[in-house]
Amino acid sequence: MPPKLNITEFSAEYVMDIPEIDEQHKVFLSMLGEIDAASSDLYKPMDDDEVDNIVDVLDKLRDYALLHFRTEESFMAEIDYPGLPLQKKAHNRFITDVIRLEAELLNGSSMPAITIRNFIHEWYHAHIIEMDKPFGAFHKENSE
Repeated sequence: MPPKLNITEFSAEYVMDIPEIDEQHKVFLSMLGEIDAASSDLYKPMDDDEVDNIVDVLDKLRDYALLHFRTEESFMAEIDYPGLPLQKKAHNRFITDVIRLEAELLNGSSMPAITIRNFIHEWYHAHIIEMDKPFGAFHKENSE
């Protein structure tokens, strides 16, 4: 079995200096480890039990993401962050993509779990670095 990737650790590059948001990002990232646990081999198509397990993880991840996005958008609205509309659009797209992945799995797609894990990790990484970090800097300048 190929080694599992170690991308579930929160690192300094993700820190926004907004404690509540940073903590939520840590939880969100830790959910990637649940995808590892739900699949015996990330690189092979999943059997029915693994699909059920992955769908359960995606349900949990989607629910947590909705909570997190509401929190983040609330912080943005409080200080009239000009990037809020783009954030909302990105958040909505992520939720739509997760729902699409769930539907594909439930409709018999034979994708390996690594496809889902990579999508979530890549989205998370890019979103925090490209969208959330600039908000963190704006927040620091405008909320003191």
